[in-house]
Amino acid sequence: MRKMWGIGLLMVALSAASAEPAPKPIHFRAHARVALDAQGVPQQVDVDQKLPAVIRDAIAQRVGQWRFEPARVGEQPRAGATTVFVDACAVPSVDGDMRLAVDYGWNGPGYADGRYLLPAPRYPVEAARRNKGGAFRVVLQIGTDGRATVETIEAQEGQLPLFEQALRTWVASLRYVPEEIDGAPVATRVAIPVDFSMGGPGLREYRRQEREARQQSPECRAAMGAEDASPSQPVVLDSPFRPVTAG
Repeated sequence: MRKMWGIGLLMVALSAASAEPAPKPIHFRAHARVALDAQGVPQQVDVDQKLPAVIRDAIAQRVGQWRFEPARVGEQPRAGATTVFVDACAVPSVDGDMRLAVDYGWNGPGYADGRYLLPAPRYPVEAARRNKGGAFRVVLQIGTDGRATVETIEAQEGQLPLFEQALRTWVASLRYVPEEIDGAPVATRVAIPVDFSMGGPGLREYRRQEREARQQSPECRAAMGAEDASPSQPVVLDSPFRPVTAG
């Protein structure tokens, strides 16, 4: 799905109060609540308020160009609202401008605390004691009240009994901002991959590797004029608003 959208490249003028240009690309993630009309055209894009205004405006401009298949009640298209998640990368330049690449991630219900990614579940004590890991596909049902419940847990690797209670406790703690149709919240299903692993590099090394990986992300490569490859993302199974074109 990400391939059909491509990566939008914007030029942003930095204000005089901006910090000195960073020597390396700055990768970041953001979300926006998007109000859509009955034709699937964004009418209002409210970007994460934690970002600087110039960045919010640039992302809103880009998201405002995208088009969605509108929700339908019966055969009638309806207006509504969804949360769009984006990956972005900024490359400052010495002349005061900035190349900003914005890539569609996914859309669906938002997170109630305004974060981009979900917190990780706690590692089960017994699994850690036995040095056991696992990989699971968790399908959530997100109700109109924003609460999540487990629909299914599929074990792709490892022993589910060691991790099932931790996964169910984690899901029960999650809170969402549901999508809306005609101002009313709607239920949604979301599939999330969850990995538990023991060992590996230390925290400092992990952060260094993650920072380097982000600098080679599709968004940063686009901002620097290179080609891309796309990472995996959570999958919203039944959003009433499906992306159509990047515009």
